[in-house]
Amino acid sequence: MNQMKVLSTLFAATILFSACSLQQRLTGNWNIIKFQETNINQQNAEASNVGTIQFKKDGSGVKSLSYSILGNQTNDQKPFTWTINGQNVTLNSDNAQFPKSWIIVTNKAKYQVWKTTDGQGNIQKMELKKQ
Repeated sequence: MNQMKVLSTLFAATILFSACSLQQRLTGNWNIIKFQETNINQQNAEASNVGTIQFKKDGSGVKSLSYSILGNQTNDQKPFTWTINGQNVTLNSDNAQFPKSWIIVTNKAKYQVWKTTDGQGNIQKMELKKQ
């Protein structure tokens, strides 16, 4: 019984430490070097040098995005909040392009790859490089 308590405590500490280290890794300014959309019924699209995203220690941030995909121009200069749950980052803001949860596929100190879906089979992917 005592062994189970120790193992449970170690497991909980590992999860907490992972979330804290991911939060520390994300804090700062990132360039979105590539944004891709893979659509099941339409043309796939890609944009480079989309903009920047800043993650602050307090769970807030600011996006500065400007890009065109398939003739649709997107400009998003809005604040947001962010939370971490395991390997997922959720960005929340009013009327924004990316108010959703992203799965961190590649998690390096200066380079990240994130993916998300819209529930209909369409996939979005972002590549981020730390400034």
